[in-house]
Amino acid sequence: MTFSERSIKYADLLVPIKKCPLGEAVPDCPFVEYWQIKDETKQMNLIEELPEEKLDALREFHRKCLAIKIKQAQKETAEQYKKQKI
Repeated sequence: MTFSERSIKYADLLVPIKKCPLGEAVPDCPFVEYWQIKDETKQMNLIEELPEEKLDALREFHRKCLAIKIKQAQKETAEQYKKQKI
């Protein structure tokens, strides 16, 4: 399998196209519709088929969502750590 310049440029979207990398998706997640595609090759081909504007919007959403989820996880971890008796 060879990869196009486009598939390399948008490689970071392959995981969220398949599933949420951090568990449960947020209610407005635009990737959910792609999870219904059970054929992984078809999911991967979306990188070549979707307009670049759509891919850029998906990337922006994903990056913002990851940042929010990571920040929440850090806060929860810090709170749990504070509750521990040492």
